[in-house]
Amino acid sequence: MATYTIVEIADHLRTLGVEQGDVLLVRASVRKVGSIGASGDQNSDSLIRALLTAVGKTGTIVSLAFTKTFLFPKKHRDYVYDRYTPATSGGLANAMIRWPGAVRSLHPSNSFVAIGHDAGNILIGHDENATCFFPMEKLCERDSKMILIGCVEDSPGFSTVHLAQDRLGLTTRTIFKNLFGVYFHRDNGGISLFRKKDFPGCSMGFSNFYTHYVKAGLLRTGFIGDAYSVLIKTRDAYGIEFDLLKKDPRVALCDNDNCEFCRGGLYYNMRCWPGYYVKKLPAIIGRVYRLVTKN
Repeated sequence: MATYTIVEIADHLRTLGVEQGDVLLVRASVRKVGSIGASGDQNSDSLIRALLTAVGKTGTIVSLAFTKTFLFPKKHRDYVYDRYTPATSGGLANAMIRWPGAVRSLHPSNSFVAIGHDAGNILIGHDENATCFFPMEKLCERDSKMILIGCVEDSPGFSTVHLAQDRLGLTTRTIFKNLFGVYFHRDNGGISLFRKKDFPGCSMGFSNFYTHYVKAGLLRTGFIGDAYSVLIKTRDAYGIEFDLLKKDPRVALCDNDNCEFCRGGLYYNMRCWPGYYVKKLPAIIGRVYRLVTKN
């Protein structure tokens, strides 16, 4: 892989459509970008510097900083979410969590992290009482942009799809509602149990929307370093996704017949349940037994 300076990566971001003052939701596979910055620097830190350079002092970068939940949360009292709990959503998110001045929302399972001018205002109110993707409402209000860097094939979804699903009442129409949870630290120093009420679930089928983005001329494509990347305006993506999901909620489902969420967990896709559960029943029984008897 090639080596790039922070300035070069910032120029690539501008070429793709990032501007000074932007609020930018970023998801990235950092390793695919190539080597960034001086020898010895962490690639994730260098990418953050490039992103902040591209959006400028009046801009803000945002990312997903999701954490673990458990099917039997009361058995996991040793895992308690707080401001510095490592994210499961990649190296960029964890680098942003550690960044000086970064703001992280308080949602126990689906927190967001932001750096920059408007970080606090975007994430305020995203706590245990809010829906998983509540910050996306703020991003739509600000006419922000979303960029996927090097993860288009592995994780193609734009998070506006989950906002559209939530507003259409789809994220609670699942058997997983209230089944998963995690302990978290309260502001008053106490510890409480959080149960996940909305369940966004699988996003691998979100590539189904790409044809519609392209047809409408909304998707910008290019390379950030060595990484193939795409960018779209938040409001534009949301408008297309909401209309399509309203007509057919199943448009966002992935094509994996073994996906327990898309094929076996949605009340609006119960037509797939018989075939899925007949095939999976032995494995499900074994999995539940191991979870119940663990420890």
